[in-house]
Amino acid sequence: MLKLTGQPVSRGIAVGTAMVLRASDLRATLDLFTAYEARHREHLGFVAVCRDIALGEALWRAGAGVSAMVAESPALPEGGAIGVPALVGVPQLLLNVRDGDIVIVDANRGVLIVDPDMRLMTQYQRQEMHPSGKRYVLGLTPATARTLDDHPIRTIAVSEHWQSAVQSLEAGADGAFLDAYASEQCLLNPAALHALLQGASGKSLLLELPVLPDDAIWRAIAESTLQAVITFVLPSLHESDVSAFLDGLQQAQNALEEEQGAQLFQDALIGGWTPPSPLPDIPDIANIRAVYLREAELRTWFQAEWLQAVENLTLFAQTRLLARGVVLGAEGEWLIPLAVGAGISELLLPPHCIPRTKEMIPYLSYEQCRELVHNLQTSADTSRNRQKARRFYQRLKRAMQNE
Repeated sequence: MLKLTGQPVSRGIAVGTAMVLRASDLRATLDLFTAYEARHREHLGFVAVCRDIALGEALWRAGAGVSAMVAESPALPEGGAIGVPALVGVPQLLLNVRDGDIVIVDANRGVLIVDPDMRLMTQYQRQEMHPSGKRYVLGLTPATARTLDDHPIRTIAVSEHWQSAVQSLEAGADGAFLDAYASEQCLLNPAALHALLQGASGKSLLLELPVLPDDAIWRAIAESTLQAVITFVLPSLHESDVSAFLDGLQQAQNALEEEQGAQLFQDALIGGWTPPSPLPDIPDIANIRAVYLREAELRTWFQAEWLQAVENLTLFAQTRLLARGVVLGAEGEWLIPLAVGAGISELLLPPHCIPRTKEMIPYLSYEQCRELVHNLQTSADTSRNRQKARRFYQRLKRAMQNE
């Protein structure tokens, strides 16, 4: 195992197979990538390793499935923001990395790890920077809150309209979620969508889709995939819903190309609502990146069977390298330790709850939250479980006040 350092250009984490780029022009590089991808179909995602970031950037902008890039030269990219984790100025990069090496690009800390051991691989995979099809990575922003034992927990602002989503992103939320109505209004307003995408640069944008999008919505969805990587939240992750979305998107993109000529579309990522049980039968489709639980009644959180079902779902999602999110209401602050302990990695919250939540998370221990959840799972007494959770939260508040 070898650890190298570099300068982060675009934040996030990716685990992938190194592809060393030695060609001098984009056409030759694309040919190389196509041949390389054909030889390595069972891959973690490809990390472009190059002397200058410009070549990796050109490959990414040409639509190749690059999950991260690292460069030996300290020169910064000329084309603006890059949508995948990237490092520059990595010394002796081309001497130390070979084609096919497994590498971890941690662009949050400016580290490249070559040939990591299984322990470290597992540690990074648990952090849930899920790649879509093991290609795209959910980047952590520098402000993403982490628990005492370094587990990142993303805060997603549940916004009623695009303006409040932009405000929440500017105020430090790790992402924004718009429900079906707000998503429809935003998609049909090009200026609003552009402003939202600008505000969400480098962060997660979740748009819930209506059950039956009309032609205008499909066109707007296709146009949005020209601009950014967006997670579209479907009514479920049943194969029928996922296939219907991908088919509709493909038809809309084809129609757009018939009108305007060849286009460079970004991958559309997929999230879906699911109950905690039974475990969803998620199709093996690369674009799927997250499962989401709708807001539950407060008393439900203290039911042992429900907590066990939630933990089973999150463990199942982890095996698929999927993010796990849950909606918490305005009164749900004291439920956050339970959500973290049950394995939730994204908290979908009202915008005004984001600052307080980000302040709280660094005082939480993931392991202590897990112990709390496991303790509640052993008791059928919901009143007693509620008291235990309340006492845990009160101790947490005292710790925050005494800091």
